[in-house]
Parts: sequence; structure tokens; C-alpha cells
Amino acid sequence: MSTESLAESVNRTSSPRRLGSLRLRLALAVPLVAACIVGLFEWSLGGYEPLAEGLARTAWLVLLLSAAQLLLIETLLLKPLRRLAAGCEAMESAPVPLTPEANAPAPGLTAELDRIGHAMLRARGSLWQQDQQAGELKRELAQQRHLLEEAHAALAAQQRQLTGLVRTDALTGIANQRAFDETLRREFKRAQRQRGLLAVAVLDLDQFKQFNLAHGTDVGDAALQRVASLLKERFKRDTDVVARLGGEEFVTLLPGFGMAEAQSVLESLRDDLRALRLPDGQGSLTLSIGLAAASPAHPYLSAQALLQAADEALYMAKHAGRDRLSLAA
Repeated sequence: MSTESLAESVNRTSSPRRLGSLRLRLALAVPLVAACIVGLFEWSLGGYEPLAEGLARTAWLVLLLSAAQLLLIETLLLKPLRRLAAGCEAMESAPVPLTPEANAPAPGLTAELDRIGHAMLRARGSLWQQDQQAGELKRELAQQRHLLEEAHAALAAQQRQLTGLVRTDALTGIANQRAFDETLRREFKRAQRQRGLLAVAVLDLDQFKQFNLAHGTDVGDAALQRVASLLKERFKRDTDVVARLGGEEFVTLLPGFGMAEAQSVLESLRDDLRALRLPDGQGSLTLSIGLAAASPAHPYLSAQALLQAADEALYMAKHAGRDRLSLAA
């Protein structure tokens, strides 16, 4: 018999011996404890003399109490210990695997673990791809927002430019008829409230169609631009307004000027126009002017009536021979 077999046999026989020795010690100790308990109980009731007289009865009580205690100890303590010892022996006697293959998982479990690992790798790759797509989408949205802001700024600039074109003559850069009409109504109401002066002059270039035929439309457009510049230089107060009504017809609004003051400035303008150097260096231009002025002594019913009076004065200047200034009646 080998040393390992001998050790196993010793372990198998040692557990029952230990349980038997424990049972014997309990069988000796329990009656003594019971006798002491019963003796103390009898003595507490009557002293030593009743204890000596009832010795037989005391012995029966000790015997019964000891038997009951041993039965309880056997049921509640020794049987569980016996089962525990049997379980330990079974675990000790079980064969122990000596090769690493014994700890390896089953083939089916290995395949399942591989599938789970591949699935986790695919999920990780999908999450990384989605994160890249989200970053690309965020950059694209930022670029689109930048382009939208640029488009909005360009649109606002075009709207401002369009608003300026609506109120500005495209050829000369001065105010157009719409802007002039709005300013005329506003200044006319102010003059009425303040009982002030307001002069309006309508100016028309004489024989301008023949000038265009002789020199060409490009030279004619350049001449109109020179005339507009001259008007802006002559009427440069903050309150003065110079506009082109269309074709070769211009108009000027002079707040605070009466008939005499406006007439003096306009006569000087006619002299400046005669001396104006034209684009091709040939020919000259003259002006026919109709002037009307509103004052507390000579009021008008409306701004349109004041402008119409200046138009009628221009008509009289044209029919009187041109190159002259005519005053409204």
C-alpha cells in the first residue's frame, strides 16, 4: 500500500473516532451537570434533609434530565456534525484533475465566447464609424451655417443697395423723382408749421435732343453727369435737395429761400453752366428755369401745387426763347 492510500485510510477512520470520543465525553459530563442542577434545585426548596430523604426521586430526575439532554445534543449537534464530516470526506476523496485541459471550457462554450467577442468588436467599430460620421456632419453643418450667414449678409447688402437705387438716379447718382417728392411733402409741411420759406426750381437743358444727335448718347450721358455734379456743388447745404426728374430735366428744393434769394443763386448757376467744359470739348449747354416760392405772404395749398407752379414757370421760359429764368406768378 502506498503512502497516499495509507493517508486516505487514516483520514477516513479518524472522523468516526473523533465523533465517538465526543459522544463518550458528553455521556459522562451531561449526568454530572444534571445532578448538580437537580441538587441545587432541591436544596433551594428545603435544605439538605429533604435532599437526603428523596435521594431515589432525585436520581430518577437526574437520569431523565440527562437522557433528554443527550437526545437533544444527538439530534441538534452530533447528526449535523456527522453529515458535515461525511461531506468533507467525500470532497477529500474526489479525484483532482492534473492536466490543464481539465480547466478548459467546452468546445461549444468556446465558440459562443468567440461569437460574443466578434459581436463586441463589430459594435465597437460601428460606434467609432458613427462617431466619425457625427463629427463630419457637425463640420458640414458649421460650414453650411457660415455660408448661410454670408448669404444673409450679401442679401442685406443687396437690399440696402436696392433701397438706394429706388431713391437714387442710376445715371447721375443724385436723388430721383420718388425721393424728391417725399422730401418736398415733408419740407412743405414744415414750412407751413413754422411759417417759413420754401423755393422750388425746375431746370431743363435746352435743345438736349439735338445735342445727343450731334455728339452721341454717350457724350450726352456724360454731360448729364457733369450737370448733376455742378448742381450738387452749387446747392450743398444740408437742407438743399437736388434731383433728376427724368431725361434732361432736373429739380432743386431750397428750404429757407424766398423768391429773391433763389433767383440770385439760379442766375449764377446759369452762368456756371455756360462755362462748363463738356466731355468732347465742343458745344455748350444752356438752362431754362422755372422758379416758385412759398411764403406766408404767398402761400400754396399743397406741395404739388408749388411744384406745378414751378413747372408752369418753366413752360413760360421755354416759350419765351429758352436760356432764361421765369418766375411763377
